[in-house]
Amino acid sequence: MERFNSRGMLLIPNPLAPGPAPRKVLVMRQLYCPAAHELISPRVHFHTYPGILIRARAASGEGLVRLSPIYGDRSRIALDIDFTTGEILELSCPTCGAPLPVHSPCPCGADLVSLFTTPQADFADCIGICNRVDCPQAHIILNDELIRLAEISEL
Repeated sequence: MERFNSRGMLLIPNPLAPGPAPRKVLVMRQLYCPAAHELISPRVHFHTYPGILIRARAASGEGLVRLSPIYGDRSRIALDIDFTTGEILELSCPTCGAPLPVHSPCPCGADLVSLFTTPQADFADCIGICNRVDCPQAHIILNDELIRLAEISEL
């Protein structure tokens, strides 16, 4: 497989591209801060899906971060901020500035912060993402039931 096209641009495989067996993915289409502001933004798309927009504060400053809404896809675009692997970020709503609440500790030692799937900030319906840069931990809780990445193929 080629890594670069004829113009020198990096070729990135599309995880949603049809292949030998259809791949099931879970896409977050609605996410909210604790004050019920929408976190899904049409300003950037990941594989045709609108991305998640949050504000992050790091040692290097503060800026907006766009995350892929596809569960398991760790793609992100950072604006006005530089990340250092392993750094712990303060994450908040880009509209009101409310900090994203901690759901539980992450196995890496940082925190899993919550983005809610309904405007009512209910920890029984949320996704948790780690606030440590490049930590792969994330989980989804729907109707108070934990969904893990490995279970998606059975959905």
